[in-house]
Amino acid sequence: MRRRNERGASTVELALYMPLLLFVIFLAVQFALVYLGNQAASAVARETARVARTSDDDAKAHAAGERYAANIGGGILEGYHIDIKRTGPDEVTVTVTGHAQEISPFGVPEVSQTVVGPIEHFVGEGAE
Repeated sequence: MRRRNERGASTVELALYMPLLLFVIFLAVQFALVYLGNQAASAVARETARVARTSDDDAKAHAAGERYAANIGGGILEGYHIDIKRTGPDEVTVTVTGHAQEISPFGVPEVSQTVVGPIEHFVGEGAE
């Protein structure tokens, strides 16, 4: 019985499977960038809410959020928008939306994080 010659079979298999492997790697990297952008949006929202809760000044909180986003979000969180709302007499809601770094021309979701917290009121000694 004569055996078939299998020379070059590995090259053909590589040619068939390599685009699929590269696509999976591409998706994993894009997913990691979206996750990182989401974490950056969360950090900016927490920092903005912290300043808004303690200072009771939305302009100061927005400026603090912008500075924080510029420091940690450079290249990670792009086109971000910080929205500060007073949702009650003693509560503030901060929403940060933006785009994660994109390596894909399509299908990259927008990242958004919301932080809700009570406004802190500081009182002097003897006051209750």
